[in-house]
Amino acid sequence: MLARVAGILYERRLTELVGGNMSLRVGDAVIMTPTKASETRGWRLAAADTLVQRLDGELLIGDEAMISREIRIHMRLYRTYADVGCVFHLHMPEAIAAAEGRWQPGVVAETTDPYGAAVVVLERDLRAQTEPHDARAVELLGQVSRADGAIAIGSMHGTFGVARDLATNVRAADVFRQRLEAELLRARLRRARAGGVA
Repeated sequence: MLARVAGILYERRLTELVGGNMSLRVGDAVIMTPTKASETRGWRLAAADTLVQRLDGELLIGDEAMISREIRIHMRLYRTYADVGCVFHLHMPEAIAAAEGRWQPGVVAETTDPYGAAVVVLERDLRAQTEPHDARAVELLGQVSRADGAIAIGSMHGTFGVARDLATNVRAADVFRQRLEAELLRARLRRARAGGVA
Protein backbone atom coordinates (compact mmCIF):
# COMPACT_ATOMS: atom_id res chain seq x y z
CA MET A 1 0.00 0.00 0.00
CA LEU A 2 2.81 2.47 0.83
CA ALA A 3 4.35 1.97 -2.63
CA ARG A 4 1.04 2.80 -4.33
CA VAL A 5 0.43 5.83 -2.11
CA ALA A 6 3.86 7.23 -2.97
CA GLY A 7 2.81 7.46 -6.61
CA ILE A 8 -0.54 8.99 -5.70
CA LEU A 9 1.15 11.70 -3.61
CA TYR A 10 3.32 12.61 -6.58
CA GLU A 11 0.37 12.63 -8.99
CA ARG A 12 -1.53 14.95 -6.64
CA ARG A 13 1.45 17.37 -6.54
CA LEU A 14 2.12 16.71 -2.86
CA THR A 15 5.75 16.00 -3.61
CA GLU A 16 8.23 16.38 -6.46
CA LEU A 17 11.01 14.47 -8.15
CA VAL A 18 13.72 16.14 -6.04
CA GLY A 19 13.66 13.87 -3.02
CA GLY A 20 11.50 12.83 -0.14
CA ASN A 21 10.55 9.53 1.44
CA MET A 22 7.68 7.86 3.24
CA SER A 23 7.26 5.32 5.99
CA LEU A 24 4.54 3.48 7.85
CA ARG A 25 4.75 1.85 11.27
CA VAL A 26 3.24 -1.61 11.69
CA GLY A 27 3.74 -2.79 15.26
CA ASP A 28 7.46 -2.54 16.01
CA ALA A 29 8.42 -2.51 12.33
CA VAL A 30 8.59 0.32 9.83
CA ILE A 31 7.91 -0.08 6.11
CA MET A 32 9.79 2.58 4.13
CA THR A 33 10.36 3.76 0.60
CA PRO A 34 13.91 3.27 -0.70
CA THR A 35 16.45 6.05 -1.06
CA LYS A 36 16.14 8.16 -4.21
CA ALA A 37 12.72 6.70 -5.06
CA SER A 38 11.77 10.06 -6.52
CA GLU A 39 14.80 10.69 -8.71
CA THR A 40 15.45 7.16 -9.95
CA ARG A 41 11.92 5.78 -10.13
CA GLY A 42 9.65 8.80 -10.39
CA TRP A 43 7.74 7.47 -7.37
CA ARG A 44 6.65 4.44 -9.41
CA LEU A 45 7.21 1.75 -6.82
CA ALA A 46 6.09 -1.83 -6.29
CA ALA A 47 5.62 -3.38 -2.86
CA ALA A 48 8.85 -5.35 -3.43
CA ASP A 49 10.77 -2.03 -3.63
CA THR A 50 9.97 -1.11 -0.04
CA LEU A 51 12.18 -1.97 2.93
CA VAL A 52 11.20 -3.11 6.42
CA GLN A 53 13.21 -2.18 9.49
CA ARG A 54 12.44 -2.74 13.15
CA LEU A 55 12.28 0.27 15.47
CA ASP A 56 15.50 -0.98 17.07
CA GLY A 57 17.26 -0.63 13.70
CA GLU A 58 17.38 -4.27 12.56
CA LEU A 59 16.73 -4.53 8.82
CA LEU A 60 14.16 -7.26 8.16
CA ILE A 61 13.58 -6.91 4.42
CA GLY A 62 15.63 -5.15 1.76
CA ASP A 63 19.13 -3.96 1.00
CA GLU A 64 20.82 -1.76 3.62
CA ALA A 65 22.27 0.39 0.82
CA MET A 66 18.70 1.39 -0.12
CA ILE A 67 17.85 2.89 3.30
CA SER A 68 17.46 6.66 3.05
CA ARG A 69 19.57 8.78 5.39
CA GLU A 70 16.33 10.57 6.27
CA ILE A 71 15.03 7.46 8.02
CA ARG A 72 16.72 8.67 11.21
CA ILE A 73 14.09 11.35 11.73
CA HIS A 74 11.28 8.91 10.86
CA MET A 75 12.51 6.43 13.47
CA ARG A 76 12.99 9.18 16.02
CA LEU A 77 9.41 10.34 15.53
CA TYR A 78 8.07 6.78 15.89
CA ARG A 79 10.12 6.12 19.03
CA THR A 80 9.14 9.45 20.60
CA TYR A 81 5.42 9.56 19.81
CA ALA A 82 3.21 6.49 20.12
CA ASP A 83 0.43 8.30 18.21
CA VAL A 84 2.57 8.61 15.06
CA GLY A 85 1.95 5.73 12.67
CA CYS A 86 3.03 7.31 9.39
CA VAL A 87 5.71 9.82 8.35
CA PHE A 88 6.10 11.60 5.01
CA HIS A 89 8.99 13.77 3.85
CA LEU A 90 7.47 15.73 0.97
CA HIS A 91 8.47 18.70 -1.16
CA MET A 92 5.62 21.20 -1.41
CA PRO A 93 6.71 24.58 -2.83
CA GLU A 94 3.64 26.27 -1.33
CA ALA A 95 4.76 25.27 2.17
CA ILE A 96 8.29 26.58 1.65
CA ALA A 97 6.88 29.85 0.28
CA ALA A 98 4.61 30.29 3.29
CA ALA A 99 7.38 29.46 5.74
CA GLU A 100 9.82 31.81 4.04
CA GLY A 101 7.36 34.59 3.36
CA ARG A 102 5.14 35.00 6.37
CA TRP A 103 5.36 32.37 9.08
CA GLN A 104 7.83 32.73 11.90
CA PRO A 105 9.63 29.69 13.32
CA GLY A 106 7.62 27.81 15.94
CA VAL A 107 4.00 26.71 16.14
CA VAL A 108 1.76 28.14 13.41
CA ALA A 109 -1.37 26.03 14.08
CA GLU A 110 -1.78 23.66 17.06
CA THR A 111 -4.57 21.63 15.45
CA THR A 112 -5.89 20.83 11.97
CA ASP A 113 -7.80 24.11 11.90
CA PRO A 114 -7.39 26.16 9.65
CA TYR A 115 -4.88 24.31 7.42
CA GLY A 116 -6.05 20.69 7.55
CA ALA A 117 -2.98 19.80 9.63
CA ALA A 118 -1.25 21.25 12.66
CA VAL A 119 1.71 23.28 11.38
CA VAL A 120 5.14 24.09 12.78
CA VAL A 121 8.07 25.88 11.13
CA LEU A 122 11.73 25.16 11.82
CA GLU A 123 14.32 27.91 12.09
CA ARG A 124 15.92 28.78 8.75
CA ASP A 125 19.50 28.25 9.94
CA LEU A 126 18.94 24.54 10.72
CA ARG A 127 20.66 22.39 8.12
CA ALA A 128 18.70 19.39 6.92
CA GLN A 129 19.74 15.90 7.97
CA THR A 130 21.58 17.09 11.06
CA GLU A 131 20.96 16.34 14.73
CA PRO A 132 19.84 19.93 15.56
CA HIS A 133 17.36 19.90 12.64
CA ASP A 134 15.89 16.52 13.57
CA ALA A 135 15.73 17.33 17.29
CA ARG A 136 13.94 20.63 16.64
CA ALA A 137 11.42 19.03 14.28
CA VAL A 138 10.61 16.35 16.87
CA GLU A 139 10.39 18.99 19.63
CA LEU A 140 8.05 21.27 17.68
CA LEU A 141 5.83 18.36 16.62
CA GLY A 142 5.54 17.51 20.31
CA GLN A 143 3.81 20.87 20.87
CA VAL A 144 0.90 20.20 18.53
CA SER A 145 -1.84 17.64 17.94
CA ARG A 146 -0.30 14.92 15.72
CA ALA A 147 -2.84 12.10 15.36
CA ASP A 148 -5.04 13.88 12.78
CA GLY A 149 -2.05 15.24 10.87
CA ALA A 150 0.79 17.63 11.62
CA ILE A 151 3.37 19.16 9.31
CA ALA A 152 6.84 20.49 10.13
CA ILE A 153 8.27 22.80 7.47
CA GLY A 154 12.03 23.08 7.04
CA SER A 155 13.33 25.99 5.02
CA MET A 156 14.46 24.79 1.59
CA HIS A 157 14.12 21.19 2.75
CA GLY A 158 10.47 20.39 2.50
CA THR A 159 7.89 19.15 4.94
CA PHE A 160 7.63 16.30 7.39
CA GLY A 161 4.06 15.14 7.78
CA VAL A 162 3.00 12.85 10.61
CA ALA A 163 -0.33 11.24 11.49
CA ARG A 164 -1.85 8.21 13.17
CA ASP A 165 -2.02 6.23 9.92
CA LEU A 166 -1.40 6.34 6.20
CA ALA A 167 -4.86 7.51 5.12
CA THR A 168 -4.91 10.32 7.70
CA ASN A 169 -1.46 11.51 6.63
CA VAL A 170 -2.48 11.54 2.95
CA ARG A 171 -5.63 13.49 3.76
CA ALA A 172 -3.79 15.99 5.97
CA ALA A 173 -1.12 16.64 3.34
CA ASP A 174 -3.71 17.03 0.58
CA VAL A 175 -5.97 19.38 2.53
CA PHE A 176 -2.95 21.37 3.77
CA ARG A 177 -1.66 21.93 0.22
CA GLN A 178 -5.11 22.85 -1.10
CA ARG A 179 -5.80 25.36 1.66
CA LEU A 180 -2.33 26.84 1.44
CA GLU A 181 -2.53 27.13 -2.34
CA ALA A 182 -5.93 28.84 -2.06
CA GLU A 183 -4.56 31.25 0.55
CA LEU A 184 -1.57 32.15 -1.64
CA LEU A 185 -3.88 32.65 -4.64
CA ARG A 186 -6.18 34.95 -2.62
CA ALA A 187 -3.14 37.03 -1.60
CA ARG A 188 -2.10 37.35 -5.28
CA LEU A 189 -5.59 38.43 -6.26
CA ARG A 190 -5.67 41.04 -3.47
CA ARG A 191 -2.36 42.47 -4.71
CA ALA A 192 -3.59 42.50 -8.31
CA ARG A 193 -6.80 44.31 -7.32
CA ALA A 194 -4.79 46.83 -5.33
CA GLY A 195 -2.69 47.53 -8.43
CA GLY A 196 0.35 45.57 -7.29
CA VAL A 197 2.15 42.84 -9.14
CA ALA A 198 0.41 39.46 -8.90
